[in-house]
Amino acid sequence: CVLGIAPHPTEIFSTPASISPIFLELDIKGAISLALLPVIITLFVTDLFDSIGTLAGVGTRAGIFDENKKDGVVKLEKTLEADAVATAAGSLVGVSTTTSFVESASGVEEGGRTGLTAVFCGLLFILTLFMLPLFKAIPGNAIYPILVMVGVLMFAELASINFKDPAIAVATFFIVVLIPLTYSITNGLAFGFMSYVIVKLIKREFSDINLGVVVLALISFIVFLVH
Repeated sequence: CVLGIAPHPTEIFSTPASISPIFLELDIKGAISLALLPVIITLFVTDLFDSIGTLAGVGTRAGIFDENKKDGVVKLEKTLEADAVATAAGSLVGVSTTTSFVESASGVEEGGRTGLTAVFCGLLFILTLFMLPLFKAIPGNAIYPILVMVGVLMFAELASINFKDPAIAVATFFIVVLIPLTYSITNGLAFGFMSYVIVKLIKREFSDINLGVVVLALISFIVFLVH
């Protein structure tokens, strides 16, 4: 606003819009039609991969999902469960798909490690509902430097990847390259899952392929066929 790049807000405070017109207004009959099936699958895969990628990346950076720790895997499962419940709850009140954002890494770098960090963040978001004109005046490019630093911090986790395994190396390559090129975490992870399974099959290392990875690879393949 000072430099004239963004317009000055006409007001500071405002009353949040009512959600009563969309609250619990579910059209289940219309949603189960075959015409909407590709849309539902796309939304499911997008939210699934975005959440897995973001939560795993931020959680690993925070050191709370370490497999070597006693409760590392349990914390990851609970975090994914919380994300799933939030997604369902958000849909019920009529908002767009609730998901995790990689910008959360900035909170991790400031020392946030527990759920209390998320609670305070949520309370601050509630306050922004009454100050939307002020926050709308902030241009999108104002957050780009923050995203660059978040990317730099997240990139450091590549050092812990086992690049001696060809399947992991190829999958990592596709993920790292395709996420920025396609502007989509979903596309990067999808190619990562598929390439991992393909390389393992070529090398006949069937014991390294678990059911979860196979399911994710198949879902990814189906989504790309649909599109």
